[in-house]
Amino acid sequence: MKRGRSGGSVTGGTGDIKPQILSLTTGLQPANDQYVSTSIALPVPRFSTGDKSTITEILWVDWYMGLENIADTLVATWAWLSTAVTRQNAVASTLATLLVDFSDPRVFAPVVQQRTLTTSGAGVVDYPRRIDLTDNNGNGFLVATDRLTVTMGSVGGTAGTTVCKIGYRLVAVGLKEYIGIVQGQQGTT
Repeated sequence: MKRGRSGGSVTGGTGDIKPQILSLTTGLQPANDQYVSTSIALPVPRFSTGDKSTITEILWVDWYMGLENIADTLVATWAWLSTAVTRQNAVASTLATLLVDFSDPRVFAPVVQQRTLTTSGAGVVDYPRRIDLTDNNGNGFLVATDRLTVTMGSVGGTAGTTVCKIGYRLVAVGLKEYIGIVQGQQGTT
């Protein structure tokens, strides 16, 4: 959910607006063509001051996907962040499940990678794959849950790992906005 015009104030003790970086990894994919998912706690103090609550504002996500398969041109790899667990480990991943995954409203910063070949036969992969989550005013994607889940799936690849680096900052929002964001980001599949 994007922050509205009423916004919130940047927090973090010093009032510094510079983003911090959080690194997540999916861990090793259990087998070919299966999902791997890892949930991590966000470094956000869960307290409110008066009519404000501190939450995470995600500015961008840098993806490094399928690092073990970096030279394999037959692999399609995808990943996303979500505010709830959307896939369990070791569930079969297919191109059909990818479409369902990206349609889930709790999924954000999705990325898909299909390698191509140059005329010399070499694979072309550029890292990082950056997903910018800011609007024209520099406001990012607000997350009011305590955890984020990073999930990776692939077709045609050997077991692999995905790493993402998240640029974030802490913001204070009104309690009504906080409650609305939490309600929209929780749930199960």
